[in-house]
Amino acid sequence: MKRVISIVFNNFRHDSRVLKECITLRNAGYEVQVLALHDGDLPEEEVIEGVPVRRIRLKTRQWSKNRLVQLLKYAELWYRVIGLSRKADILHCNDLEPLPLCVLIKWFFNRKAKIVYDAHELEFDKSDADTKYYPRFMLRAAEKFFIGHANAMMVVSPLIADAYVKRYGIARPVVVMNCPYFREPGPHEDLFRKKFGIQPHQRIFLYQGGLSPHRGVELLLEIFRDLDENYVLVVLGFGMLVPLVQEVAAKHPNIFYHPAVSPTELDRFTACADVGFCLYQGFSGNHNLTIGNKIFQYIMAGLPVIASNLEGLKYVLTDKMGIVVKDFRDREQLSLAIREIGTWKPSDYLPHLEEASRKYNWENQEPALLNVYRSLYE
Repeated sequence: MKRVISIVFNNFRHDSRVLKECITLRNAGYEVQVLALHDGDLPEEEVIEGVPVRRIRLKTRQWSKNRLVQLLKYAELWYRVIGLSRKADILHCNDLEPLPLCVLIKWFFNRKAKIVYDAHELEFDKSDADTKYYPRFMLRAAEKFFIGHANAMMVVSPLIADAYVKRYGIARPVVVMNCPYFREPGPHEDLFRKKFGIQPHQRIFLYQGGLSPHRGVELLLEIFRDLDENYVLVVLGFGMLVPLVQEVAAKHPNIFYHPAVSPTELDRFTACADVGFCLYQGFSGNHNLTIGNKIFQYIMAGLPVIASNLEGLKYVLTDKMGIVVKDFRDREQLSLAIREIGTWKPSDYLPHLEEASRKYNWENQEPALLNVYRSLYE
């Protein structure tokens, strides 16, 4: 039985893609463990959906965020990860950050290890600014140097796969989209109406996901503050904009905030809305090419979508599944789209969404993932 260590540099609370991958690999006979970062009061060790998770508690975590001190934190992290993964058969790197570490483990501690580089975003162009600690050119240089040392590579979108081929001249990465598990259309639990007292005649518009800039959250808050009570906005997620959402929601009876829920619960909540938003603002190549997993969640839940006019989103959506807003940063155009889609009847969009749900589901992505792993030993 091959031992797989899946490494994430987050606390593994809301990483639905990694969890689905690990469940698929476990069911296929691999021994799988997730290595993540400890945070807050989360347990250092737990089992989620049958997948063992080990969160690394760093002694240097509370030290200064100075860039030089950050190097010491990474040194401690690397030391701990090396100790926990040096006997692995396969190192699964989720995003760019663990890739250099995994290559070093292979070079110096475990020559037989195979490396799978799983880029969840367009890593070389995923931000329009430097990161909090390091400039973009350092991250791009690291990817350029280490990408050739991975035994296999996966990405989340066909357009991102093409972009990697063009930039590095590598073999085309395998596409494993971040789709939810398939579920047959059926009744939902009306969780939002019960929790917030939303009336049956009110239309629920849902934003779910990371609450950070450049995702349209601020614009939606501005618009719904001026709409009447028939248009309700529910914001479900976590991130730096939570205080802003809570502040606005406290003042306006048609805006509500719901904390993020676990990946295993998200489908239940998504199905309780009427319309979904995916409004990446297109300030980076990643925003332009990515297909946000919330798009697939909305499709599976039977929600028509209001989306940005970006290449990745248009790759999936048709005009029968929602509205692509041409100037998605324009308040008036977005307001018109909200009012228009509010008049749609289920018969206008449900057949098209149900057809798409039978294509974009995790069961259809699993063969590509398993083929990547089989190819490591062919």
